Amino acid sequence: MKNLENLDWNLILEKIESFSTSEIAKLKISSIKPLSSSNEALVSFAEIEESSQIIKSGVRPFMQSLDYFSQWNLRLKKKAVLKTLEIKDIRSFCLECIALKEAIKDFQTPWLKEVNNSLVPAEEPLSAIDQLMSPNGDIRPDASERLYRLLQEKDRLRREVESTLDRLVKDHQMENYLQDKYFTSREGRMVLPIRSGMQHFVPGVIHSSSQTKQTVFMEPEKVIPMNNRLRQIEVEIEEEIERLLEEISKYLFHLNPEFEKSRDLLEHVDFRLAQAQFSLLIKSQACEFSDNEFDLLDLKHPMLALGRKEVISNSVQLTEKKSILLLSGPNAGGKTVLLKSIGLAAQMARCGLPICAELGSKIPFFKEIITSIGDSQSVDEELSTFAAHLKILEKASHLVGNEYLVLIDEICGSTDPEEGASLARSFIESYSQNQVFAVITSHLSPLKTGWKETDKLINGSLEYDKISGKPTYKFIPGIPGESLAIQMAKRVGIDNKIVQRAIQLLSPMTRARLDGLEEIENLKKEISHLQTHLKKQTAEAFTLKNKYEQMIQEFQKNKEKLLHQELSTARKKVDEAISTVNAKETLNKHRQLQEIKFNLPEIVKAQAGVNETNSRLETSDDFAKKYPPGSKVYIPRLSQDGLIQSTPNAKGEVLIMSNSMRLQIPWTELKPPGKPTNPTSNLVRKSSQFSVALVDEDRVLDLRGKTVEEAIEELEVILDRALQNQEDRIKIIHGHGTEALKKGIRSYLSRSVHVRKWKAGNNETGGDGVTWLEIAKGGD
Repeated sequence: MKNLENLDWNLILEKIESFSTSEIAKLKISSIKPLSSSNEALVSFAEIEESSQIIKSGVRPFMQSLDYFSQWNLRLKKKAVLKTLEIKDIRSFCLECIALKEAIKDFQTPWLKEVNNSLVPAEEPLSAIDQLMSPNGDIRPDASERLYRLLQEKDRLRREVESTLDRLVKDHQMENYLQDKYFTSREGRMVLPIRSGMQHFVPGVIHSSSQTKQTVFMEPEKVIPMNNRLRQIEVEIEEEIERLLEEISKYLFHLNPEFEKSRDLLEHVDFRLAQAQFSLLIKSQACEFSDNEFDLLDLKHPMLALGRKEVISNSVQLTEKKSILLLSGPNAGGKTVLLKSIGLAAQMARCGLPICAELGSKIPFFKEIITSIGDSQSVDEELSTFAAHLKILEKASHLVGNEYLVLIDEICGSTDPEEGASLARSFIESYSQNQVFAVITSHLSPLKTGWKETDKLINGSLEYDKISGKPTYKFIPGIPGESLAIQMAKRVGIDNKIVQRAIQLLSPMTRARLDGLEEIENLKKEISHLQTHLKKQTAEAFTLKNKYEQMIQEFQKNKEKLLHQELSTARKKVDEAISTVNAKETLNKHRQLQEIKFNLPEIVKAQAGVNETNSRLETSDDFAKKYPPGSKVYIPRLSQDGLIQSTPNAKGEVLIMSNSMRLQIPWTELKPPGKPTNPTSNLVRKSSQFSVALVDEDRVLDLRGKTVEEAIEELEVILDRALQNQEDRIKIIHGHGTEALKKGIRSYLSRSVHVRKWKAGNNETGGDGVTWLEIAKGGD
């Protein structure tokens, strides 16, 4: 990776490192290397994108416990009894595993789901640790019943010893013997400070003396048994704590394989989250990999994109036919920045990092990147800057294939211009023949011209604002740039006399060329604007193309389904047409019947003479009492009458039969049946013309030859008329046939609320091919 030092690659890695939370992840980031294939890079892109979703959710899990993992893990492998500090570190590890699971539990993306399912279920070991010790690492007094009893006894004995010593200190007989009125501890035992020489007057055991030898520390005889017991209890407490530590160490040992697996997951997630944070900061995107295409859209230098509101972006395209870009232009114009931006995009892509370019960018998965940027001097090899530069150019000339990228800044620029231009052209021709991708910068004027259309080299320059005298850093492909040394001298404030003298020393041809630079720059700007416009139109056309291709794919996918639906619709229409033809005669027959049916409500209302000024009903119960099933009412919304079929339901709706329709209508919308609006004599006369038909013809209904559906439909019409005309009986002729019609009619009559009862005909009234029915009245 030494080859990439001058490409700012180390700056990229250092910035990513700053986002990691564990030292082990920082180490992994610092040693990022190119992956073995483009497929691995695509997997990396996907994992970084999933990690970005965690960051966007406002959560950043920490993995600081990883830095202590190796210490306790090594002792756990050896089945050693863990110390409380090591168990505290395991507790931190469990907490971070739980926190990570909590952070990613709602994400349904493939990698995060796998991480979530693979992490150790750390709640159980965390609970076991919390039962043993407090969060700060101290053993809990209630870690076991025996430990609790021992600690209680220890506290009791200590208070008893202290109480005894306190009494001795306050005893007047001891005043002459005590050096001071306090008691202390020596070698784990409670003692009194006795004046040297007075120890013979105090029964007890001497444990130590002061440095001045003026005081001896004695354990009074009265507290020796208690101190002995206290010491014994302390040993027992240590043994119990050791037993508890051994017990939990054995338990954690069995979980160690899962801990190690989770350690790897936490390390990898911390690694990915750091990359994701960097990616979000520079707004990078995953690129596509192409063997023979180099298309970077709105490319930026990642380090410039950090924290800057506006960074000039450039789009660069190289193909198999034009695989070498020669950049020229003024100093400080942005050539080297663009060169590094391209190199960093290539390096980031092959390391599995999203690049600082727009979505849709394409780049080959390079096997190797050769760079010569800045000072290549090698003291160890006794090479000058130019010699070291040539060594790199020579190495690049042996690479063959589009898996290699060559990046050369100021090719052969630190030697005689004529010789340097010749050498540079020779190297570039070699790179062209070897079919490598290359980006090269140069100030050598002879190198910018003389290239054929068929050559693989394309010139490029960066725009320069003639008015402000400053570069715009906008890349213009296809046009070489000028070095503009005179303009640069003016820009940095060189004395005008020196500048003018330099212009006088130029050859007439060069002076003429300088005079035409303004026009050239204007043309370059115009070309740049045209290219931007063309790029926008191309992008729109590409979007439309994708949209239409997607529509075609959707159509091809659903073609059979659509054809099946259309065929079903066509068949249905044919069936409907056939039914219409068959029903035409029936419809003609009933047209006059329907007309009469429409006018009958008004006629019946006129005959009934019902008063419309009935008292207003207050509740549904009042309505049900006044209008039981079978009663006639007026429906304002339909401007016609209907027959009540049921009492109001919980919603206050009543089932109404009107014009062969069953309707659910709120009882509050119904009115008492009344006279027709305009009961003209013509209408009454018209009804009287059909009175014979109602009595004679309509009491007999011949349904032979009809389907069950047709027969039921016609039967409903006749029943409706019979109810409104207060008919008593109807004779239905259906015949025998397959008996389907007979069974269908009788089944319908059994369910109908309008039919009081029905019976088959006897030998005198038509036999079983006839059914007689009696109409139900309002009170039935």
